[in-house]
Amino acid sequence: MAYLAVMLHMALAHEIDLGTRDHLLYELARDLSSSLDLDTVLAKVMDRVITLMRASRGFIVLVDQIDGSLSVQMSSGSDPENARQFLGSKTVIERVVNSGQAVVSTDASLDDRFKGQQSVIMQNLRSIIAVPLVTKGHVIGALYVDNPFRASIFEEKDMEFLQAISDLAAIAIDNARQYERSEFLRELFEAHVNKQVTDYVLTRSGRTLRFLPGERREVTMLNSDIAGFSTLSQSMDAEELVLFLNDYFQRMIRVVLDHGGNIDKFQGDGMLVVFGAPNPMRDHAERALNAARAMVREIDRFNRELVDGGRSAISVGMGLDTGEVVAGHVGSDDRMEFTLIGVPVNNSAYLSKVRPARVLMSEATRARVPRGFQVANYEPLLLKGAKDPQAIYELAITLRAD
Repeated sequence: MAYLAVMLHMALAHEIDLGTRDHLLYELARDLSSSLDLDTVLAKVMDRVITLMRASRGFIVLVDQIDGSLSVQMSSGSDPENARQFLGSKTVIERVVNSGQAVVSTDASLDDRFKGQQSVIMQNLRSIIAVPLVTKGHVIGALYVDNPFRASIFEEKDMEFLQAISDLAAIAIDNARQYERSEFLRELFEAHVNKQVTDYVLTRSGRTLRFLPGERREVTMLNSDIAGFSTLSQSMDAEELVLFLNDYFQRMIRVVLDHGGNIDKFQGDGMLVVFGAPNPMRDHAERALNAARAMVREIDRFNRELVDGGRSAISVGMGLDTGEVVAGHVGSDDRMEFTLIGVPVNNSAYLSKVRPARVLMSEATRARVPRGFQVANYEPLLLKGAKDPQAIYELAITLRAD
């Protein structure tokens, strides 16, 4: 890094040949490409520009991608309180951004183009050099450096070299912006489509694959349902109801994700969770049972908070069934949804609605219960698709004070 700074200083002083200058630009490009974090890239650019140009301060001004306004994104040599305030010549920066042409002034106070401007007069600006940041044919901002104390610091050759630096910086800034945008979209997408499906599609999709074809999976389904929710919802206004559900689901979602579950969908106050799709799992039943136990304990903590706040406790029924389902996207090119089709989906939903609310499981799930769980017999129930009542079991959970 120190070597690069020294060589850049030599380049500005015109003490090295064109080949060496190209090598410095290559080194700088490699340095800028080492990060996709926008603030890190901007800081590297600002550091290099100040070192190179021997300026007292500098600014990176970017064009807002939505409304086209200009704002300082990085500065150097300024008071930290004014880090986001542009203290140079606004006339210069606007000219560079609007025209896409660089500007150099050896003494702005005597330059016919700028000497009457208020910012030049008020700040007694002298040496100024500003170049556009251009990528893909669009001006995305500008690099601006000045020295309010000394005139004739910058020359035309300096402007040419700074423009070469700016061209590299523009690519790095654009890449960082695109990455930042893609990460935002990914997070937004994951908030509406569960993360497992997102990752599964992205790792397997090419230019043409947009959806998951149907795949058979052995899974354990976990369905939850708040008992008496219709009555409960009528006692709350709309805002209070949404806040209540968000608080409840935030707790449940955290537990499910911690145990590797995939939240297939929300159905009012209900939540359908699958263990084993889209990513196959050998221990899907054990994970589901551990998740159910942790959910019950979290609901107990939630209830204590509700009671302390003067509200009624809730009861949540959960149903678990293990078996084969078809997992994949259903819909059209305009709207599709990852979904699960199979008897375990229906059975888990049915068991979650048995009242009084408890954690019930099918015989198929019971056969996979590992050590450390207490299971009790429950009365046989007629599950969907079965001719006769099926054996049902209840998961016994000891609540711990914490």
